[in-house]
Amino acid sequence: MPGRAQYYFSGWLYLPVFVKAVACRRAARRAGLGWEADIAPDTGKLHATAMEWSSIAQDFEPDGGLRDIYILNASLSVWENVWALLTADPDLLEFWVDGDRTDPPSDLQKIFERRPFHGFLATYRLGTMGLNCHFFGADEVELDIDPQEVRSAADGELLERFLTQMGRATSQEVILTPENQRDSAIARYDPAVDRVTWSSAR
Repeated sequence: MPGRAQYYFSGWLYLPVFVKAVACRRAARRAGLGWEADIAPDTGKLHATAMEWSSIAQDFEPDGGLRDIYILNASLSVWENVWALLTADPDLLEFWVDGDRTDPPSDLQKIFERRPFHGFLATYRLGTMGLNCHFFGADEVELDIDPQEVRSAADGELLERFLTQMGRATSQEVILTPENQRDSAIARYDPAVDRVTWSSAR
C-alpha cells in the first residue's frame, strides 16, 4: 500500500495539469466559447471543437425572417422521439388548438389527421427562447425560433445543446437554417460524430 508521502507526491505531480485545465476553461468562458469546449485531461489544452459566439452571432441578426430547425425525411416514429423530448418537462411546453390552450396529446397521429381542419401550435421554452412547432407534416420535423431571442453565448449554448438532444433522441441529422432555406444550414448536428458544426465558425 503506498505511503502517505507517495500520495502527496502524486497530488503535486498532477496539480499543474489541473490548474492549467481550469485556466483554459476560464479563458474559454471569457472568449465566449460554448459548452462543447473540451479540456484534455492529460495536457490541459482546449480542444478546437468549441463554439465561438463571436463567430455565429451574425447568424441571428434580425432580417425579418425566422430560423428553422429541421429533421428532413422524418417519420412518425422520429416525431414521437422528438415529442417525448419536448413533453419530458410539462412546465416547458405549451400546446394550443385553434388558439385555445389545452393539454398536449400523447397520440401524434391524431394531430396530423386533424391538421387540415385545425391549427396546432406547441411552444417549447428553451431558457428565454421559444421554439414553435406547427405540425406541418409527419414527413418532416420543423420548429422555428425568432433570431432576436438568441442574444448571447448562453443562448447559443442552449440552442446547440437542444440540437444535440434532438439528434441523439432520433439518431437523425438536425439542421438549423434561415427560414425555409433547407439547403443553407447555419448549424448541423451529425449523428455519425455526435457533434454540432456551425457553418460560420469554419
